[in-house]
Amino acid sequence: MGRAHIVVALTVALALASVVGVAGTAVAQSGETVTVTVAVRDSAGNPISDADIDAEWDGGSTTATTAGNGKAFIDVPEGTEVSVEVEHPRYVRTSPYTIADASEREVEVEVFRKSSVRLEVSDDDGPVGNAEVLIERGGLEITTGTTDSDGVYESDIIQAGDYRVTIRKPGYYTEQKSLEIDGNVTNRVALRAGSVSVDVTVIDPHFDSPRSVNDAQVNLTGFATSRTGPDGRTVLGTPVNVRTTLQVDKEGYRGKSRDVRIGESDTNVTVEISREPSLTIEATNERIVTGERVPVVVANAYGEPAPGVTITLDGDTVGTTDTEGEFAARINESGGHTLRATDGGVRSNEVSVEAIAPPGSDTATPASPTPDATATAATETEAVTPGFTAVIAVFALLSAAFLLRRR
Repeated sequence: MGRAHIVVALTVALALASVVGVAGTAVAQSGETVTVTVAVRDSAGNPISDADIDAEWDGGSTTATTAGNGKAFIDVPEGTEVSVEVEHPRYVRTSPYTIADASEREVEVEVFRKSSVRLEVSDDDGPVGNAEVLIERGGLEITTGTTDSDGVYESDIIQAGDYRVTIRKPGYYTEQKSLEIDGNVTNRVALRAGSVSVDVTVIDPHFDSPRSVNDAQVNLTGFATSRTGPDGRTVLGTPVNVRTTLQVDKEGYRGKSRDVRIGESDTNVTVEISREPSLTIEATNERIVTGERVPVVVANAYGEPAPGVTITLDGDTVGTTDTEGEFAARINESGGHTLRATDGGVRSNEVSVEAIAPPGSDTATPASPTPDATATAATETEAVTPGFTAVIAVFALLSAAFLLRRR
């Protein structure tokens, strides 16, 4: 193929591509429009004129107004999803009507008479303010609010129909009633105050069979306080339908707090509390000979042997307790010493032990010398008076002369 032919071919190809591109663009932008007839009716099927129609779809919207026959025409893209809302001075539709796949057809949109409800809530003493109001229809929440200081609640505009009205306030039994609301309705609601019993049992789960905790203080915050008996139980009274905090305390135990909701019937609650972790150390001797061991016994908060607990002597670690909570600490220096048990952040009391050096050791106190016989004789001789000594000497000389003469 010559160069001229190649240029011609490329030119033709580019021209075709241009045509195809333009054609494609034209198709994408030229979606067909269909006319949908919107017929607005009330719940009895009567046509509603002068209703304003607002139709919206992805990328566009339009409006229309119904004629005397309750119908209006809207032009929308074919196949689109269209949301239709209706406004009217006397009628209301609280949720949009959806056209899932727009086509040339008529759709019927139901509207309802604009309505509202005024609730006047009271008890034996008069109006009840700050009571919660819930209005439902078909299990769906329609509107909520609270009564004012005069016990009055007024709803916004809602569509006429059958509703379920619920009124709640702490200290009162819940009041529920079915109510037909068509137009502006006023309804009176009487609330009844009440109370229930809360049976609280306090136990210590440390033991295989949890034990009752006697004399524990039980407090329902804002309502009642009591103490448990030997069986670990106490009963408190509280208003119905309240939320409060249940607090349990006892000296030597970790306090326990929990949020509770009190309903409209007596309630049983079990609370578990455990002793505050603690260690107690005891030494079998308060005085030992230097170089000997002093046995110690360590118990936990329940008075049980505490195994694996660190023992310190004058602040230095010397060992750990055995399975019986025992350890024998050797003391090699005379004088006063202190022993303590620790386990994590828990420290025991201190015990004091005095170590005494054995007799004869370098550090022992010298014993007073025992006088020997010579020293004793000398002392006794020195104790004799001088005159008496001379008499004895003369007597000894005379005795010697007499013996020589006989020989």
